[in-house]
Amino acid sequence: MFKFSIAVLFALAVFVSPTLHAKTLLKPEADSYFSITGGSGITHLDDGASDEQKKQQFRSFDIRFAQHFHKNWRVDLIHANEGHPYNHHRDGFSAHATYVYVPTDWFRLELGAGPYMSFDTTIDETGLELNEKRLGAMSTLAFIYPLKRFSESAHLRLQLNSYLMAARPNGNSLLIGVGWDIDNSDYQRKETRYQWFDDAWVSIINTKINHGGPETKVGYSFDLAKRFHNNLALSLGYIDEGGYNGATDRSGISTQLWKVIPLGKRFEGRMGGGGYFVLDKVEHTSAYDLKGIISFGANYYPSWSFFEDGYLGVSISRVIDRKGHQDDADLFRFSVGKRF
Repeated sequence: MFKFSIAVLFALAVFVSPTLHAKTLLKPEADSYFSITGGSGITHLDDGASDEQKKQQFRSFDIRFAQHFHKNWRVDLIHANEGHPYNHHRDGFSAHATYVYVPTDWFRLELGAGPYMSFDTTIDETGLELNEKRLGAMSTLAFIYPLKRFSESAHLRLQLNSYLMAARPNGNSLLIGVGWDIDNSDYQRKETRYQWFDDAWVSIINTKINHGGPETKVGYSFDLAKRFHNNLALSLGYIDEGGYNGATDRSGISTQLWKVIPLGKRFEGRMGGGGYFVLDKVEHTSAYDLKGIISFGANYYPSWSFFEDGYLGVSISRVIDRKGHQDDADLFRFSVGKRF
């Protein structure tokens, strides 16, 4: 299936594009991008796994925000999930340099690649459940077909994701979905009134430890951030994961460096990462430990008259336990924030 998909995309590029006059699907001022795709694929498990066990069970997906820095180049920020093959629930975060090739006004091709920070919940040969963390590589080959009947900027997106991981199973996912080229000509950077911070948000958290068994808990967080003119931001926050859940009882201070991508006038995507200085009462009653955190989400600005410059946000934060097999967690956050 995947070899056939690659062959089709290659044939379109080689045989069709030379006969057509090159145009662009993007408006000159359209400089950001959003897409969501889903599907399935094959994870190349060790010898002995059946064909059925290698399947990703139609639970693979890809969500990406992107920023153009040239009409043919952009940076993609991605949250990818590789589905549920046997004994592997792996997902992660990636940043791609993506080349956009536009041979005609009725389709375009995209090729991107970059590092891939993956997280795999798996059981080893001794029966120990692991939260494995690996740095590998991810690439995407995509075919883009505009949906001009429905929207000037929307399109159908067919893509092949490939995941490469040293000493661990590699995989491929064939995904289909929709995407949008986004015009940011109405986006205005807000002038800050404060030197040290200009953004704040409070969140309700649904916490799930990445193991079978521990219950889901409800916690909260509060963050202050300083945004810079290049759409980078630095935040400082407090997280309470909701108390004892059967495995951890954590709270602490987080600091993250963010990349914010404007998605038109009312939306923005964001991805951040940094340190999480945490007190886990299960591990120790008074000692703090340094863990990692990666966040991926989006904000919506409703432009309510009674809440000027306020926004609603949704995001996922991955807590990275340095001990390797212990207690990684997903923090699903629902936020209310305000720019100052």
